[in-house]
Amino acid sequence: MFLINDTNDFLSWQFGLKRWTVDEQSRVQTILDERADRLSDRFYQMFICPEKSVVYQEYLPAGLDGMTTLEDRPARAMARMRPEIVTYLGERFDALKRLGLLFFRGDTHVNWMGAYHVYREAILTLQARGAPVGPPLTFNDLQHFIAGMEGDVLIQLPDAVKAQFEVDAALARVGNMLELVISHTLPEARMRARQVPTPEGYIPGGGGRATVIMEQDDRTLPKALIFRDSTATLSVELLAQHFSRSVFVWHDGDVIGDLIDREQPDVILHFVAERFLATYPRGVAVNRLLA
Repeated sequence: MFLINDTNDFLSWQFGLKRWTVDEQSRVQTILDERADRLSDRFYQMFICPEKSVVYQEYLPAGLDGMTTLEDRPARAMARMRPEIVTYLGERFDALKRLGLLFFRGDTHVNWMGAYHVYREAILTLQARGAPVGPPLTFNDLQHFIAGMEGDVLIQLPDAVKAQFEVDAALARVGNMLELVISHTLPEARMRARQVPTPEGYIPGGGGRATVIMEQDDRTLPKALIFRDSTATLSVELLAQHFSRSVFVWHDGDVIGDLIDREQPDVILHFVAERFLATYPRGVAVNRLLA
């Protein structure tokens, strides 16, 4: 299932009905250049997670499945502008989908398989840049079990079509779950990083999403500050194993200068869903405000 008429109107960007102007592209280039300069004393890396409709275009409704995806859409343009700090995972996901589904069927987000590969690509990229994070966990390090998922797209179905949808969905539904999928998570015995309490008032806002702080005993590992959206939710515990302290902040895709000053991280990671990039020309390199 895929999003249509969403607030980001991503399909219009995917197929080139909407495009950045020359001035908007120039503005984004300036933002990335300034950010790279201001964060040059530490490892900063932005990861753009591709949209489900890009990775699985062949499953889009008839008429959309054969359309041409715009090569110069925002995600690709940003990755070309500053390839050393911006990684677009579209090409990797296109190759990795042969290993199994990477997104939930009734949801816009990566499933546990997709989340593992988001994590793995992030650690491999940091390794290649010389960050002392160690190798990524292998798939064999994880535990694998059956889990259910209803899905954020499924629950948005208009009431007028729900009854008809249920006729087919009932063939595969288990309880109230639209799909059963294999969950890939780190076993408790392998957990080195553990969640610690977040101080009261650590950060306002966050869209109602909790700030997660993880720590482990090995203080030789770097400290990390991770700005994220829901594309990295299932990757949090895996990423945390590579840092002595890792702070995961949900804050509208911004890079927050006040938090960098507070945490003094060695590594700054920035996970963004592709559909949120259209508004990037209105952003700033480093936002100083927490509120």
